[in-house]
Amino acid sequence: MIVCICNNVKDRQIKAAMASGIDSMKALQNALDVTNCCGCCEPMINDLLEEHHANQSDLVSQLAYAV
Repeated sequence: MIVCICNNVKDRQIKAAMASGIDSMKALQNALDVTNCCGCCEPMINDLLEEHHANQSDLVSQLAYAV
């Protein structure tokens, strides 16, 4: 699904970037040029970032219990 219409950036590109360690709005702006035109994609990108960070926190918690 296209998230940033201005630059034709898809959600899978954003998720791939986050999986590689690009996990802040500023870093995504620099890497994918999102939110730099009209800004309509910013709420959706924030949602994706929140989901990513929540998943990371869950993973860390699970690993802490496994050790």
